[in-house]
Amino acid sequence: MKKYQNGSVTLWVVLGLLATMGFVGAASYISARNSGARSENSIKARWENMDNVLGQYSLKLKEAAKVPGLATKDLKDVMSSALSARYGEDGSQAVFQFIKEAYPGQVDPGLYRQIQQIVEAGRNKFENEQTTLVEEKRVYQNQLDMFWSGMWLSVAGYPKIDLSKYKVISSEHSRETFESGVDKGVQF
Repeated sequence: MKKYQNGSVTLWVVLGLLATMGFVGAASYISARNSGARSENSIKARWENMDNVLGQYSLKLKEAAKVPGLATKDLKDVMSSALSARYGEDGSQAVFQFIKEAYPGQVDPGLYRQIQQIVEAGRNKFENEQTTLVEEKRVYQNQLDMFWSGMWLSVAGYPKIDLSKYKVISSEHSRETFESGVDKGVQF
């Protein structure tokens, strides 16, 4: 049997430990860097999607709300033409006149229900997007605040985005309630 010198065995053990630590460190760094990139890209994409959801909801609402205006204008035009044709320039001169007539272009009450549905669906979708953004920010902030992942994210240069930019869009009622600490309910 060959005798090993204590120094060479110790050297190989130390080199093996250093190589293992280097591999683990590199793997931790790569994992943290990838996680930071995923988190920041997800937050930015969610923010863009919130803009998209709010924009589409607003357009749908504006378009649906214009329909009653168009219908009212059409109704006025039809009524003016019909009454003028039927009763002349000065209209009917009868003291009492009970006429029930149907004119095209009357505003359908279902249209108002449709507008309400657009509002509710749009608000719900926007709320869901904001809730998801809040959760994504929380998860990322946890990664930044934890010792091991936070250290490697810091080494990789994260955070690269200003997380305060990606905030929840709120209402006046909500802001006033949080500032005062009193919820007065929604005032109409």
